[in-house]
Amino acid sequence: MANKLRRAVPGTLVVAFAACALAPSAALAGTLDQQQTDVSGGDAYVDSAQSLAQTFTAGLTGNLDRVDLSLRVLNGPTVPMAVQIRNATAVSPGSTVLASQSIPPSGITGSFAFVPITFAAPASVAAGTHYAIVAFSTTASPMDYSWAKSSISVYAGGDASYVPTSPPSGSWLPVSGSGPADLAFKTYVAPLAAVPPTGERAAALKKCRKKHSHRAKKRCKKKAKKLPV
Repeated sequence: MANKLRRAVPGTLVVAFAACALAPSAALAGTLDQQQTDVSGGDAYVDSAQSLAQTFTAGLTGNLDRVDLSLRVLNGPTVPMAVQIRNATAVSPGSTVLASQSIPPSGITGSFAFVPITFAAPASVAAGTHYAIVAFSTTASPMDYSWAKSSISVYAGGDASYVPTSPPSGSWLPVSGSGPADLAFKTYVAPLAAVPPTGERAAALKKCRKKHSHRAKKRCKKKAKKLPV
């Protein structure tokens, strides 16, 4: 079953999808990490007969707290679109949900625009690891959600895919136009704060200097080096 596509609307923007409620302010987001903003390949539907996904490779380690999705609604869907961050391989989403929420249709217009979506409970991500943005809905066609995409594969860190089911199940298949394509998205990650030194090791080593015998000092230092910095 081929994925349902539409032609691109000239001059429009696109949004990527994720799991959570609409962001009240971009100021709440972490640092822009990954993005794919080419929307020259039209779009693909999210409805009761099709789920979409875009895999990506995290560039930062931390908490993925927001994604921007290039979306529009068609013919007035009345049920939300669920968005998830999942584990993944380079080309296919896994089954482990790391973050999740839903997007109400009232938060999306009939014209493509990047829609900011924040996660109340961010997904923990590690640099160099693959993840997936997964979107699905029970809305019945022709009341669809629409996600913009590129005409060719332009994002080296992942791929777009779909399954003809909702919620998604079974094997994911490539989303394509004239060839493999990528859905438009942006991810934001709040890097983990540096852990300040505890001083435990330094204090223990200082005490070791008071030991009288060489053997006692050596044994003391060995234990001290196992303590947190």
